[in-house]
Amino acid sequence: MKRHSGPRLAVALIVAAFTALAGLAGLAGLAAFERSEGWRARLAGEMTVAIRPTSPATSDAAAARAAEVLAGTDGVAEARALDPSRVSALLAPWTAGARGPDLAALPRLIAVDLDPRRPARRQDLAEALNAAGIDAVVDDHKGWRQSALEFQNRAAAPLIGALMLCVAGLAATGALAAGHEASRQASTLRTRLHLGETAASCLLSTGRATAPGLLGGVLAGGVAAGVLGVLSGLAGPGTSPAALAAPAGLLAGVTALAALVAMTCAFAMAARRIGELEP
Repeated sequence: MKRHSGPRLAVALIVAAFTALAGLAGLAGLAAFERSEGWRARLAGEMTVAIRPTSPATSDAAAARAAEVLAGTDGVAEARALDPSRVSALLAPWTAGARGPDLAALPRLIAVDLDPRRPARRQDLAEALNAAGIDAVVDDHKGWRQSALEFQNRAAAPLIGALMLCVAGLAATGALAAGHEASRQASTLRTRLHLGETAASCLLSTGRATAPGLLGGVLAGGVAAGVLGVLSGLAGPGTSPAALAAPAGLLAGVTALAALVAMTCAFAMAARRIGELEP
């Protein structure tokens, strides 16, 4: 028995590795999708208005007036002028961290939260500002939403490729494990077939010998993926049941798929080998 424990352990470890990688790829894809979709949803519910800078006092007064005008516009839930120091922090990556006197050269920004039931359009805000005689630029975040969508699309291809590679690895491992087991039992299986035992019965016994290593590896890989997902933050932003429901469901699906692929290919290979032994 010890002589055969080595190959079976190796099969279990390989299957566990492929299952864990598939689970992590699935979790990474789910996290990328949820976060990019959440970002797009937040951006869709907001707009930013930039007041072109003149003098600090004039710019501050224009920002306050613009916030007042926008707050009274249909489809706007709230409009608030951002503090210049916060604007500086937001624009630091593009302004090399302007501070002090350089703040006067920065635009005054107004954050606009749209009414989710009947959101205002970019044109509505621009017309309201023009009617009030305020020189401003309205950004509806369309470019940022497009960037989030492009990131989502770029992330999908390598993750799908990794998942398909893991599926192929599981299929190959299942087939090799069953082929090895059928070869090891070849003389016994041939004798049983000659004595009139059915191929289905021989297939079942070969499957029983192969299944523990494959299913044990799949289960271990699923658990490992879950632990690594939680530790890395891929399994959700928190540990509440609601936050973990989708990742847990995804991992369960990936684990079931891994078991199905490995066992299907194992039985297919065992059936082929037993068919070759039939008289």
